[in-house]
Amino acid sequence: MCKVPYGINDELRNEIDNLPYHFTIFATDKQNESKLLNIASDIKMNKIKLKINDIRIMNGRNNSFVLYFSIEENKDIKELQKKFFLQIPGENYDPDKFTFHMTLHIDKDEKLVNKIKEEIEFNFKPFRLVFDELALYDYPGDMIKEISIK
Repeated sequence: MCKVPYGINDELRNEIDNLPYHFTIFATDKQNESKLLNIASDIKMNKIKLKINDIRIMNGRNNSFVLYFSIEENKDIKELQKKFFLQIPGENYDPDKFTFHMTLHIDKDEKLVNKIKEEIEFNFKPFRLVFDELALYDYPGDMIKEISIK
């Protein structure tokens, strides 16, 4: 399932998508890479526990539809995002307005996205995840660095 949004090499999206399933905490231009790494390396916090509570669809770029796992409200993930947002402000990543999610698939075919959603919903039960690492990726998915937040 492709997690690369439209607007990035649209004809090759499925071929270039090597992003693992993930939760986006922050994204910015390549010029901020060293600043992001500095912020991440200074983070001292415990593991973050999340509850995946639903499967939803939101509008994406270029008339696309984003199928995603919804995350229950969580102060720890908001605090983590705030550490980046305060040093590199960006309206899209304001923790008070951001929809924390895990993208499952992005497509312009609304019927296909709804069909996939229905198939997943058939067996879906809310579940919990715990994470203690951050990773910086050069979009669309080459890992630059992994950082433990333990």
